[in-house]
Amino acid sequence: MAKMPKEIKKTTYGFVIQTWDNFLKKWTDQTFVAGDQCEYENEKGESVDCDDDVWNTPDGAEPYLPFLMRQPDEMK
Repeated sequence: MAKMPKEIKKTTYGFVIQTWDNFLKKWTDQTFVAGDQCEYENEKGESVDCDDDVWNTPDGAEPYLPFLMRQPDEMK
């Protein structure tokens, strides 16, 4: 079993699709698409193998955290 780090930072790779409305002359929408590729590191910036039980959860699985992104109208 790997030593559990105090913190785990997760970097998720993906992309953003943004929509510009030429009549309104403003950004009207954006969609965030998270990919499957992720990297994990500890508080020292060292790579963490998350196949081991590092989450310290009852079932050892990575907890889900949604990507809460905001739409352009919400950024005012």
